[in-house]
Amino acid sequence: MGVGGAGVSALARVFLARGDEVSGCDLKESETTSELEAEGLKFVLGHNPEHVLGQDLLVYSGAIKKSPELDAARAMGVKVLSRAEMLAQMINDADSIAVAGTAGKTTVTHMVGHILVIAGYDPTVLVGDGSSTRAGKTEWLVAETDESDGTLTLHHPQRAIVTNIELDHPDHFRDVSAVRDLFQWFIEGLPQSGLAVLCADDELARELKPKARKVTYGFRQGATYRCEHARPFPIYRGVDLLGHVNLRQPGRHNIQNATAAAAMALEIGIEFADVAAALKTFPGAHRRLEFLGLFQGAAVYDDYAHHPTKVRATIEAARELRHRRLIIVFQPHRYSRLNALMQDFTRAFVGADRVFVLDVYSAGEDNVSGVRASDLAHQLPNGLYVGDFTKAKEALEEIVGPDDLVLLMGAGDIKKLGDDLAHKV
Repeated sequence: MGVGGAGVSALARVFLARGDEVSGCDLKESETTSELEAEGLKFVLGHNPEHVLGQDLLVYSGAIKKSPELDAARAMGVKVLSRAEMLAQMINDADSIAVAGTAGKTTVTHMVGHILVIAGYDPTVLVGDGSSTRAGKTEWLVAETDESDGTLTLHHPQRAIVTNIELDHPDHFRDVSAVRDLFQWFIEGLPQSGLAVLCADDELARELKPKARKVTYGFRQGATYRCEHARPFPIYRGVDLLGHVNLRQPGRHNIQNATAAAAMALEIGIEFADVAAALKTFPGAHRRLEFLGLFQGAAVYDDYAHHPTKVRATIEAARELRHRRLIIVFQPHRYSRLNALMQDFTRAFVGADRVFVLDVYSAGEDNVSGVRASDLAHQLPNGLYVGDFTKAKEALEEIVGPDDLVLLMGAGDIKKLGDDLAHKV
């Protein structure tokens, strides 16, 4: 249930690849559901208790709190698991690497998985970008885990990476200390024989105390695996230069992400030459500074950034790409996040020549605080509130020219606008 979502669709892809008979439903059709149908999914639009007839397992999205299918499945004795519970079962039963953190976990998961694939490990890789998941034939499993609703504590992997710790889900956590406590609980759950790879550049991640062996990575002096902001970039283990990595993806944060993946791979015994070769061919994750096409001679990129830290990192990366002006269309995601992090958002768009702000993508939330997208637009020096996709496209038509870079950002449905601009619809 909710098979169009990034998390549930990843599980469906693995089950399909393993030869299981899989059906799924969602409230609307999407690019993801179409791809899954092509892979063998029996897709049904909407919700109906009859969907569970003849099924032996029902996996449902955490966004679904109640539904007739859930009631029917439980009444019929069908095994029912949330997405997080199903993922936890897979992680706990495998030779697993879990990737956690407020930002960067999707890219790092994909990077670790790509390195293991190139090195011949044939892992199952569960990536939360909706399209990069693969099913392997060995016991190795690399999985992106989610802290948003506290279910991180369900996961008991052999090894884990923590990229950073920030407040990103104020609808669930009272403050950043509650988020830190959750990550500490998670990292303490690693076995003593396991491995914790922690970002040295993030104070809260760096200070986590695992029972497992701990290594750190990042730009910070003293990190076990240290990188530098250069192209190609070097990786040191202690004072020893291991070599250089030629990475396609722009941005300081992607150098940091690649170093996290390299640290984990090196610690499990993969040679540096294999790590460097894999990262050189890393294709990038879906909706992470993804090139869509051209609009009025300008390059159109799409990114999932929906938190101030992610917005800043994406803008910094976009600045490394060739362009005349950087024009952003931003879709805030959730009223609770925009309200709680408003001041951080107002400082996150430095480096953009123009910022068009769309209405908030509610993700089913009620607007308890009364915050509006226009509140953010009015506080940005180069900001303009446009509201919907139609007005955003009209605004872009007026100012976009050759060699500009149009960057769409948000965790909602903003990619539809990007596909329209790039004539992919």
